[in-house]
Amino acid sequence: MKDGIYRDLSITDYHENKTHFSSSGLRHARKSLKEFWYYKEGHMKLEGSHLDFGNAFELALIDKEGFNNEVAIMQDSAWVAEALKEKPELKTPRNSKSYQDASKAFGLENEGKYKIMDTGSQSFETIELMLASCYQDSTIKKLLENTEYQVSAFWTDEETGLKCKTRPDICKLNKNVIVDVKTTDDGSPAAFSKALAKFDYPFQACMQIDGCISSGLMPQVDKYFWLVVEKSIPFSATIYEFSENDIKYCLDEYNYVKGLVQSATKNGLYPSYSQRADNKFGILTAEIPLWYRTI
Repeated sequence: MKDGIYRDLSITDYHENKTHFSSSGLRHARKSLKEFWYYKEGHMKLEGSHLDFGNAFELALIDKEGFNNEVAIMQDSAWVAEALKEKPELKTPRNSKSYQDASKAFGLENEGKYKIMDTGSQSFETIELMLASCYQDSTIKKLLENTEYQVSAFWTDEETGLKCKTRPDICKLNKNVIVDVKTTDDGSPAAFSKALAKFDYPFQACMQIDGCISSGLMPQVDKYFWLVVEKSIPFSATIYEFSENDIKYCLDEYNYVKGLVQSATKNGLYPSYSQRADNKFGILTAEIPLWYRTI
């Protein structure tokens, strides 16, 4: 894959490219270079890259045609009704031959598509409620106007020579804005603050910012937002901004991690958590939690 901007690259082809590092790989390096090595060698799965429901929602929100072409809706309620029609005494109709045959045929017919249920939790019914929440917010509606969805950017980092790639959810090129869509059970400020740290969202955001500028997709990134939409009651949709000060701080760490990966790749050495030590021996100071101190 050559460096550049790709607007017609499928998400499958994007993930199958192994010549460029994505934020998923570099986030492992942020934890430890040893974990990064295991990921690089294919010993760890790419978590969260093909979550059907999240991808289906993004398509429904941004790319209606893409949703129709790439998402298959399982007629669960109809299959259950048909199974019960044949055998009303069934207590678990989804385990019936009728249901299983219908499910298998559906899978074969829609191989390669995102598959979601028609009703129930994380279903097409849920997506419609989430969309309604987004459309009720005038700021969100305006933010989603005149945007490009999942443009793939490939570039070579000037400082380290690392080949990198990123695929922002939404780019508003006329405003130099990136929007990353997150679906969650709890989109409250307190819960999202924890999710930011748990899933390294700021680190991912920094790589998207770097990629958009380095690939030439944008001359600069003036704003970065997370659009967080709950997939359960009350289906709240909230915009969170990545502040300028936090971006500067996180970019420094992002660049530091790239340097670690460059050095490890060059020397063939992938240490564990000792990379965080402030001494040449790689010895860390144990951090005793405050709650442990009783005196």
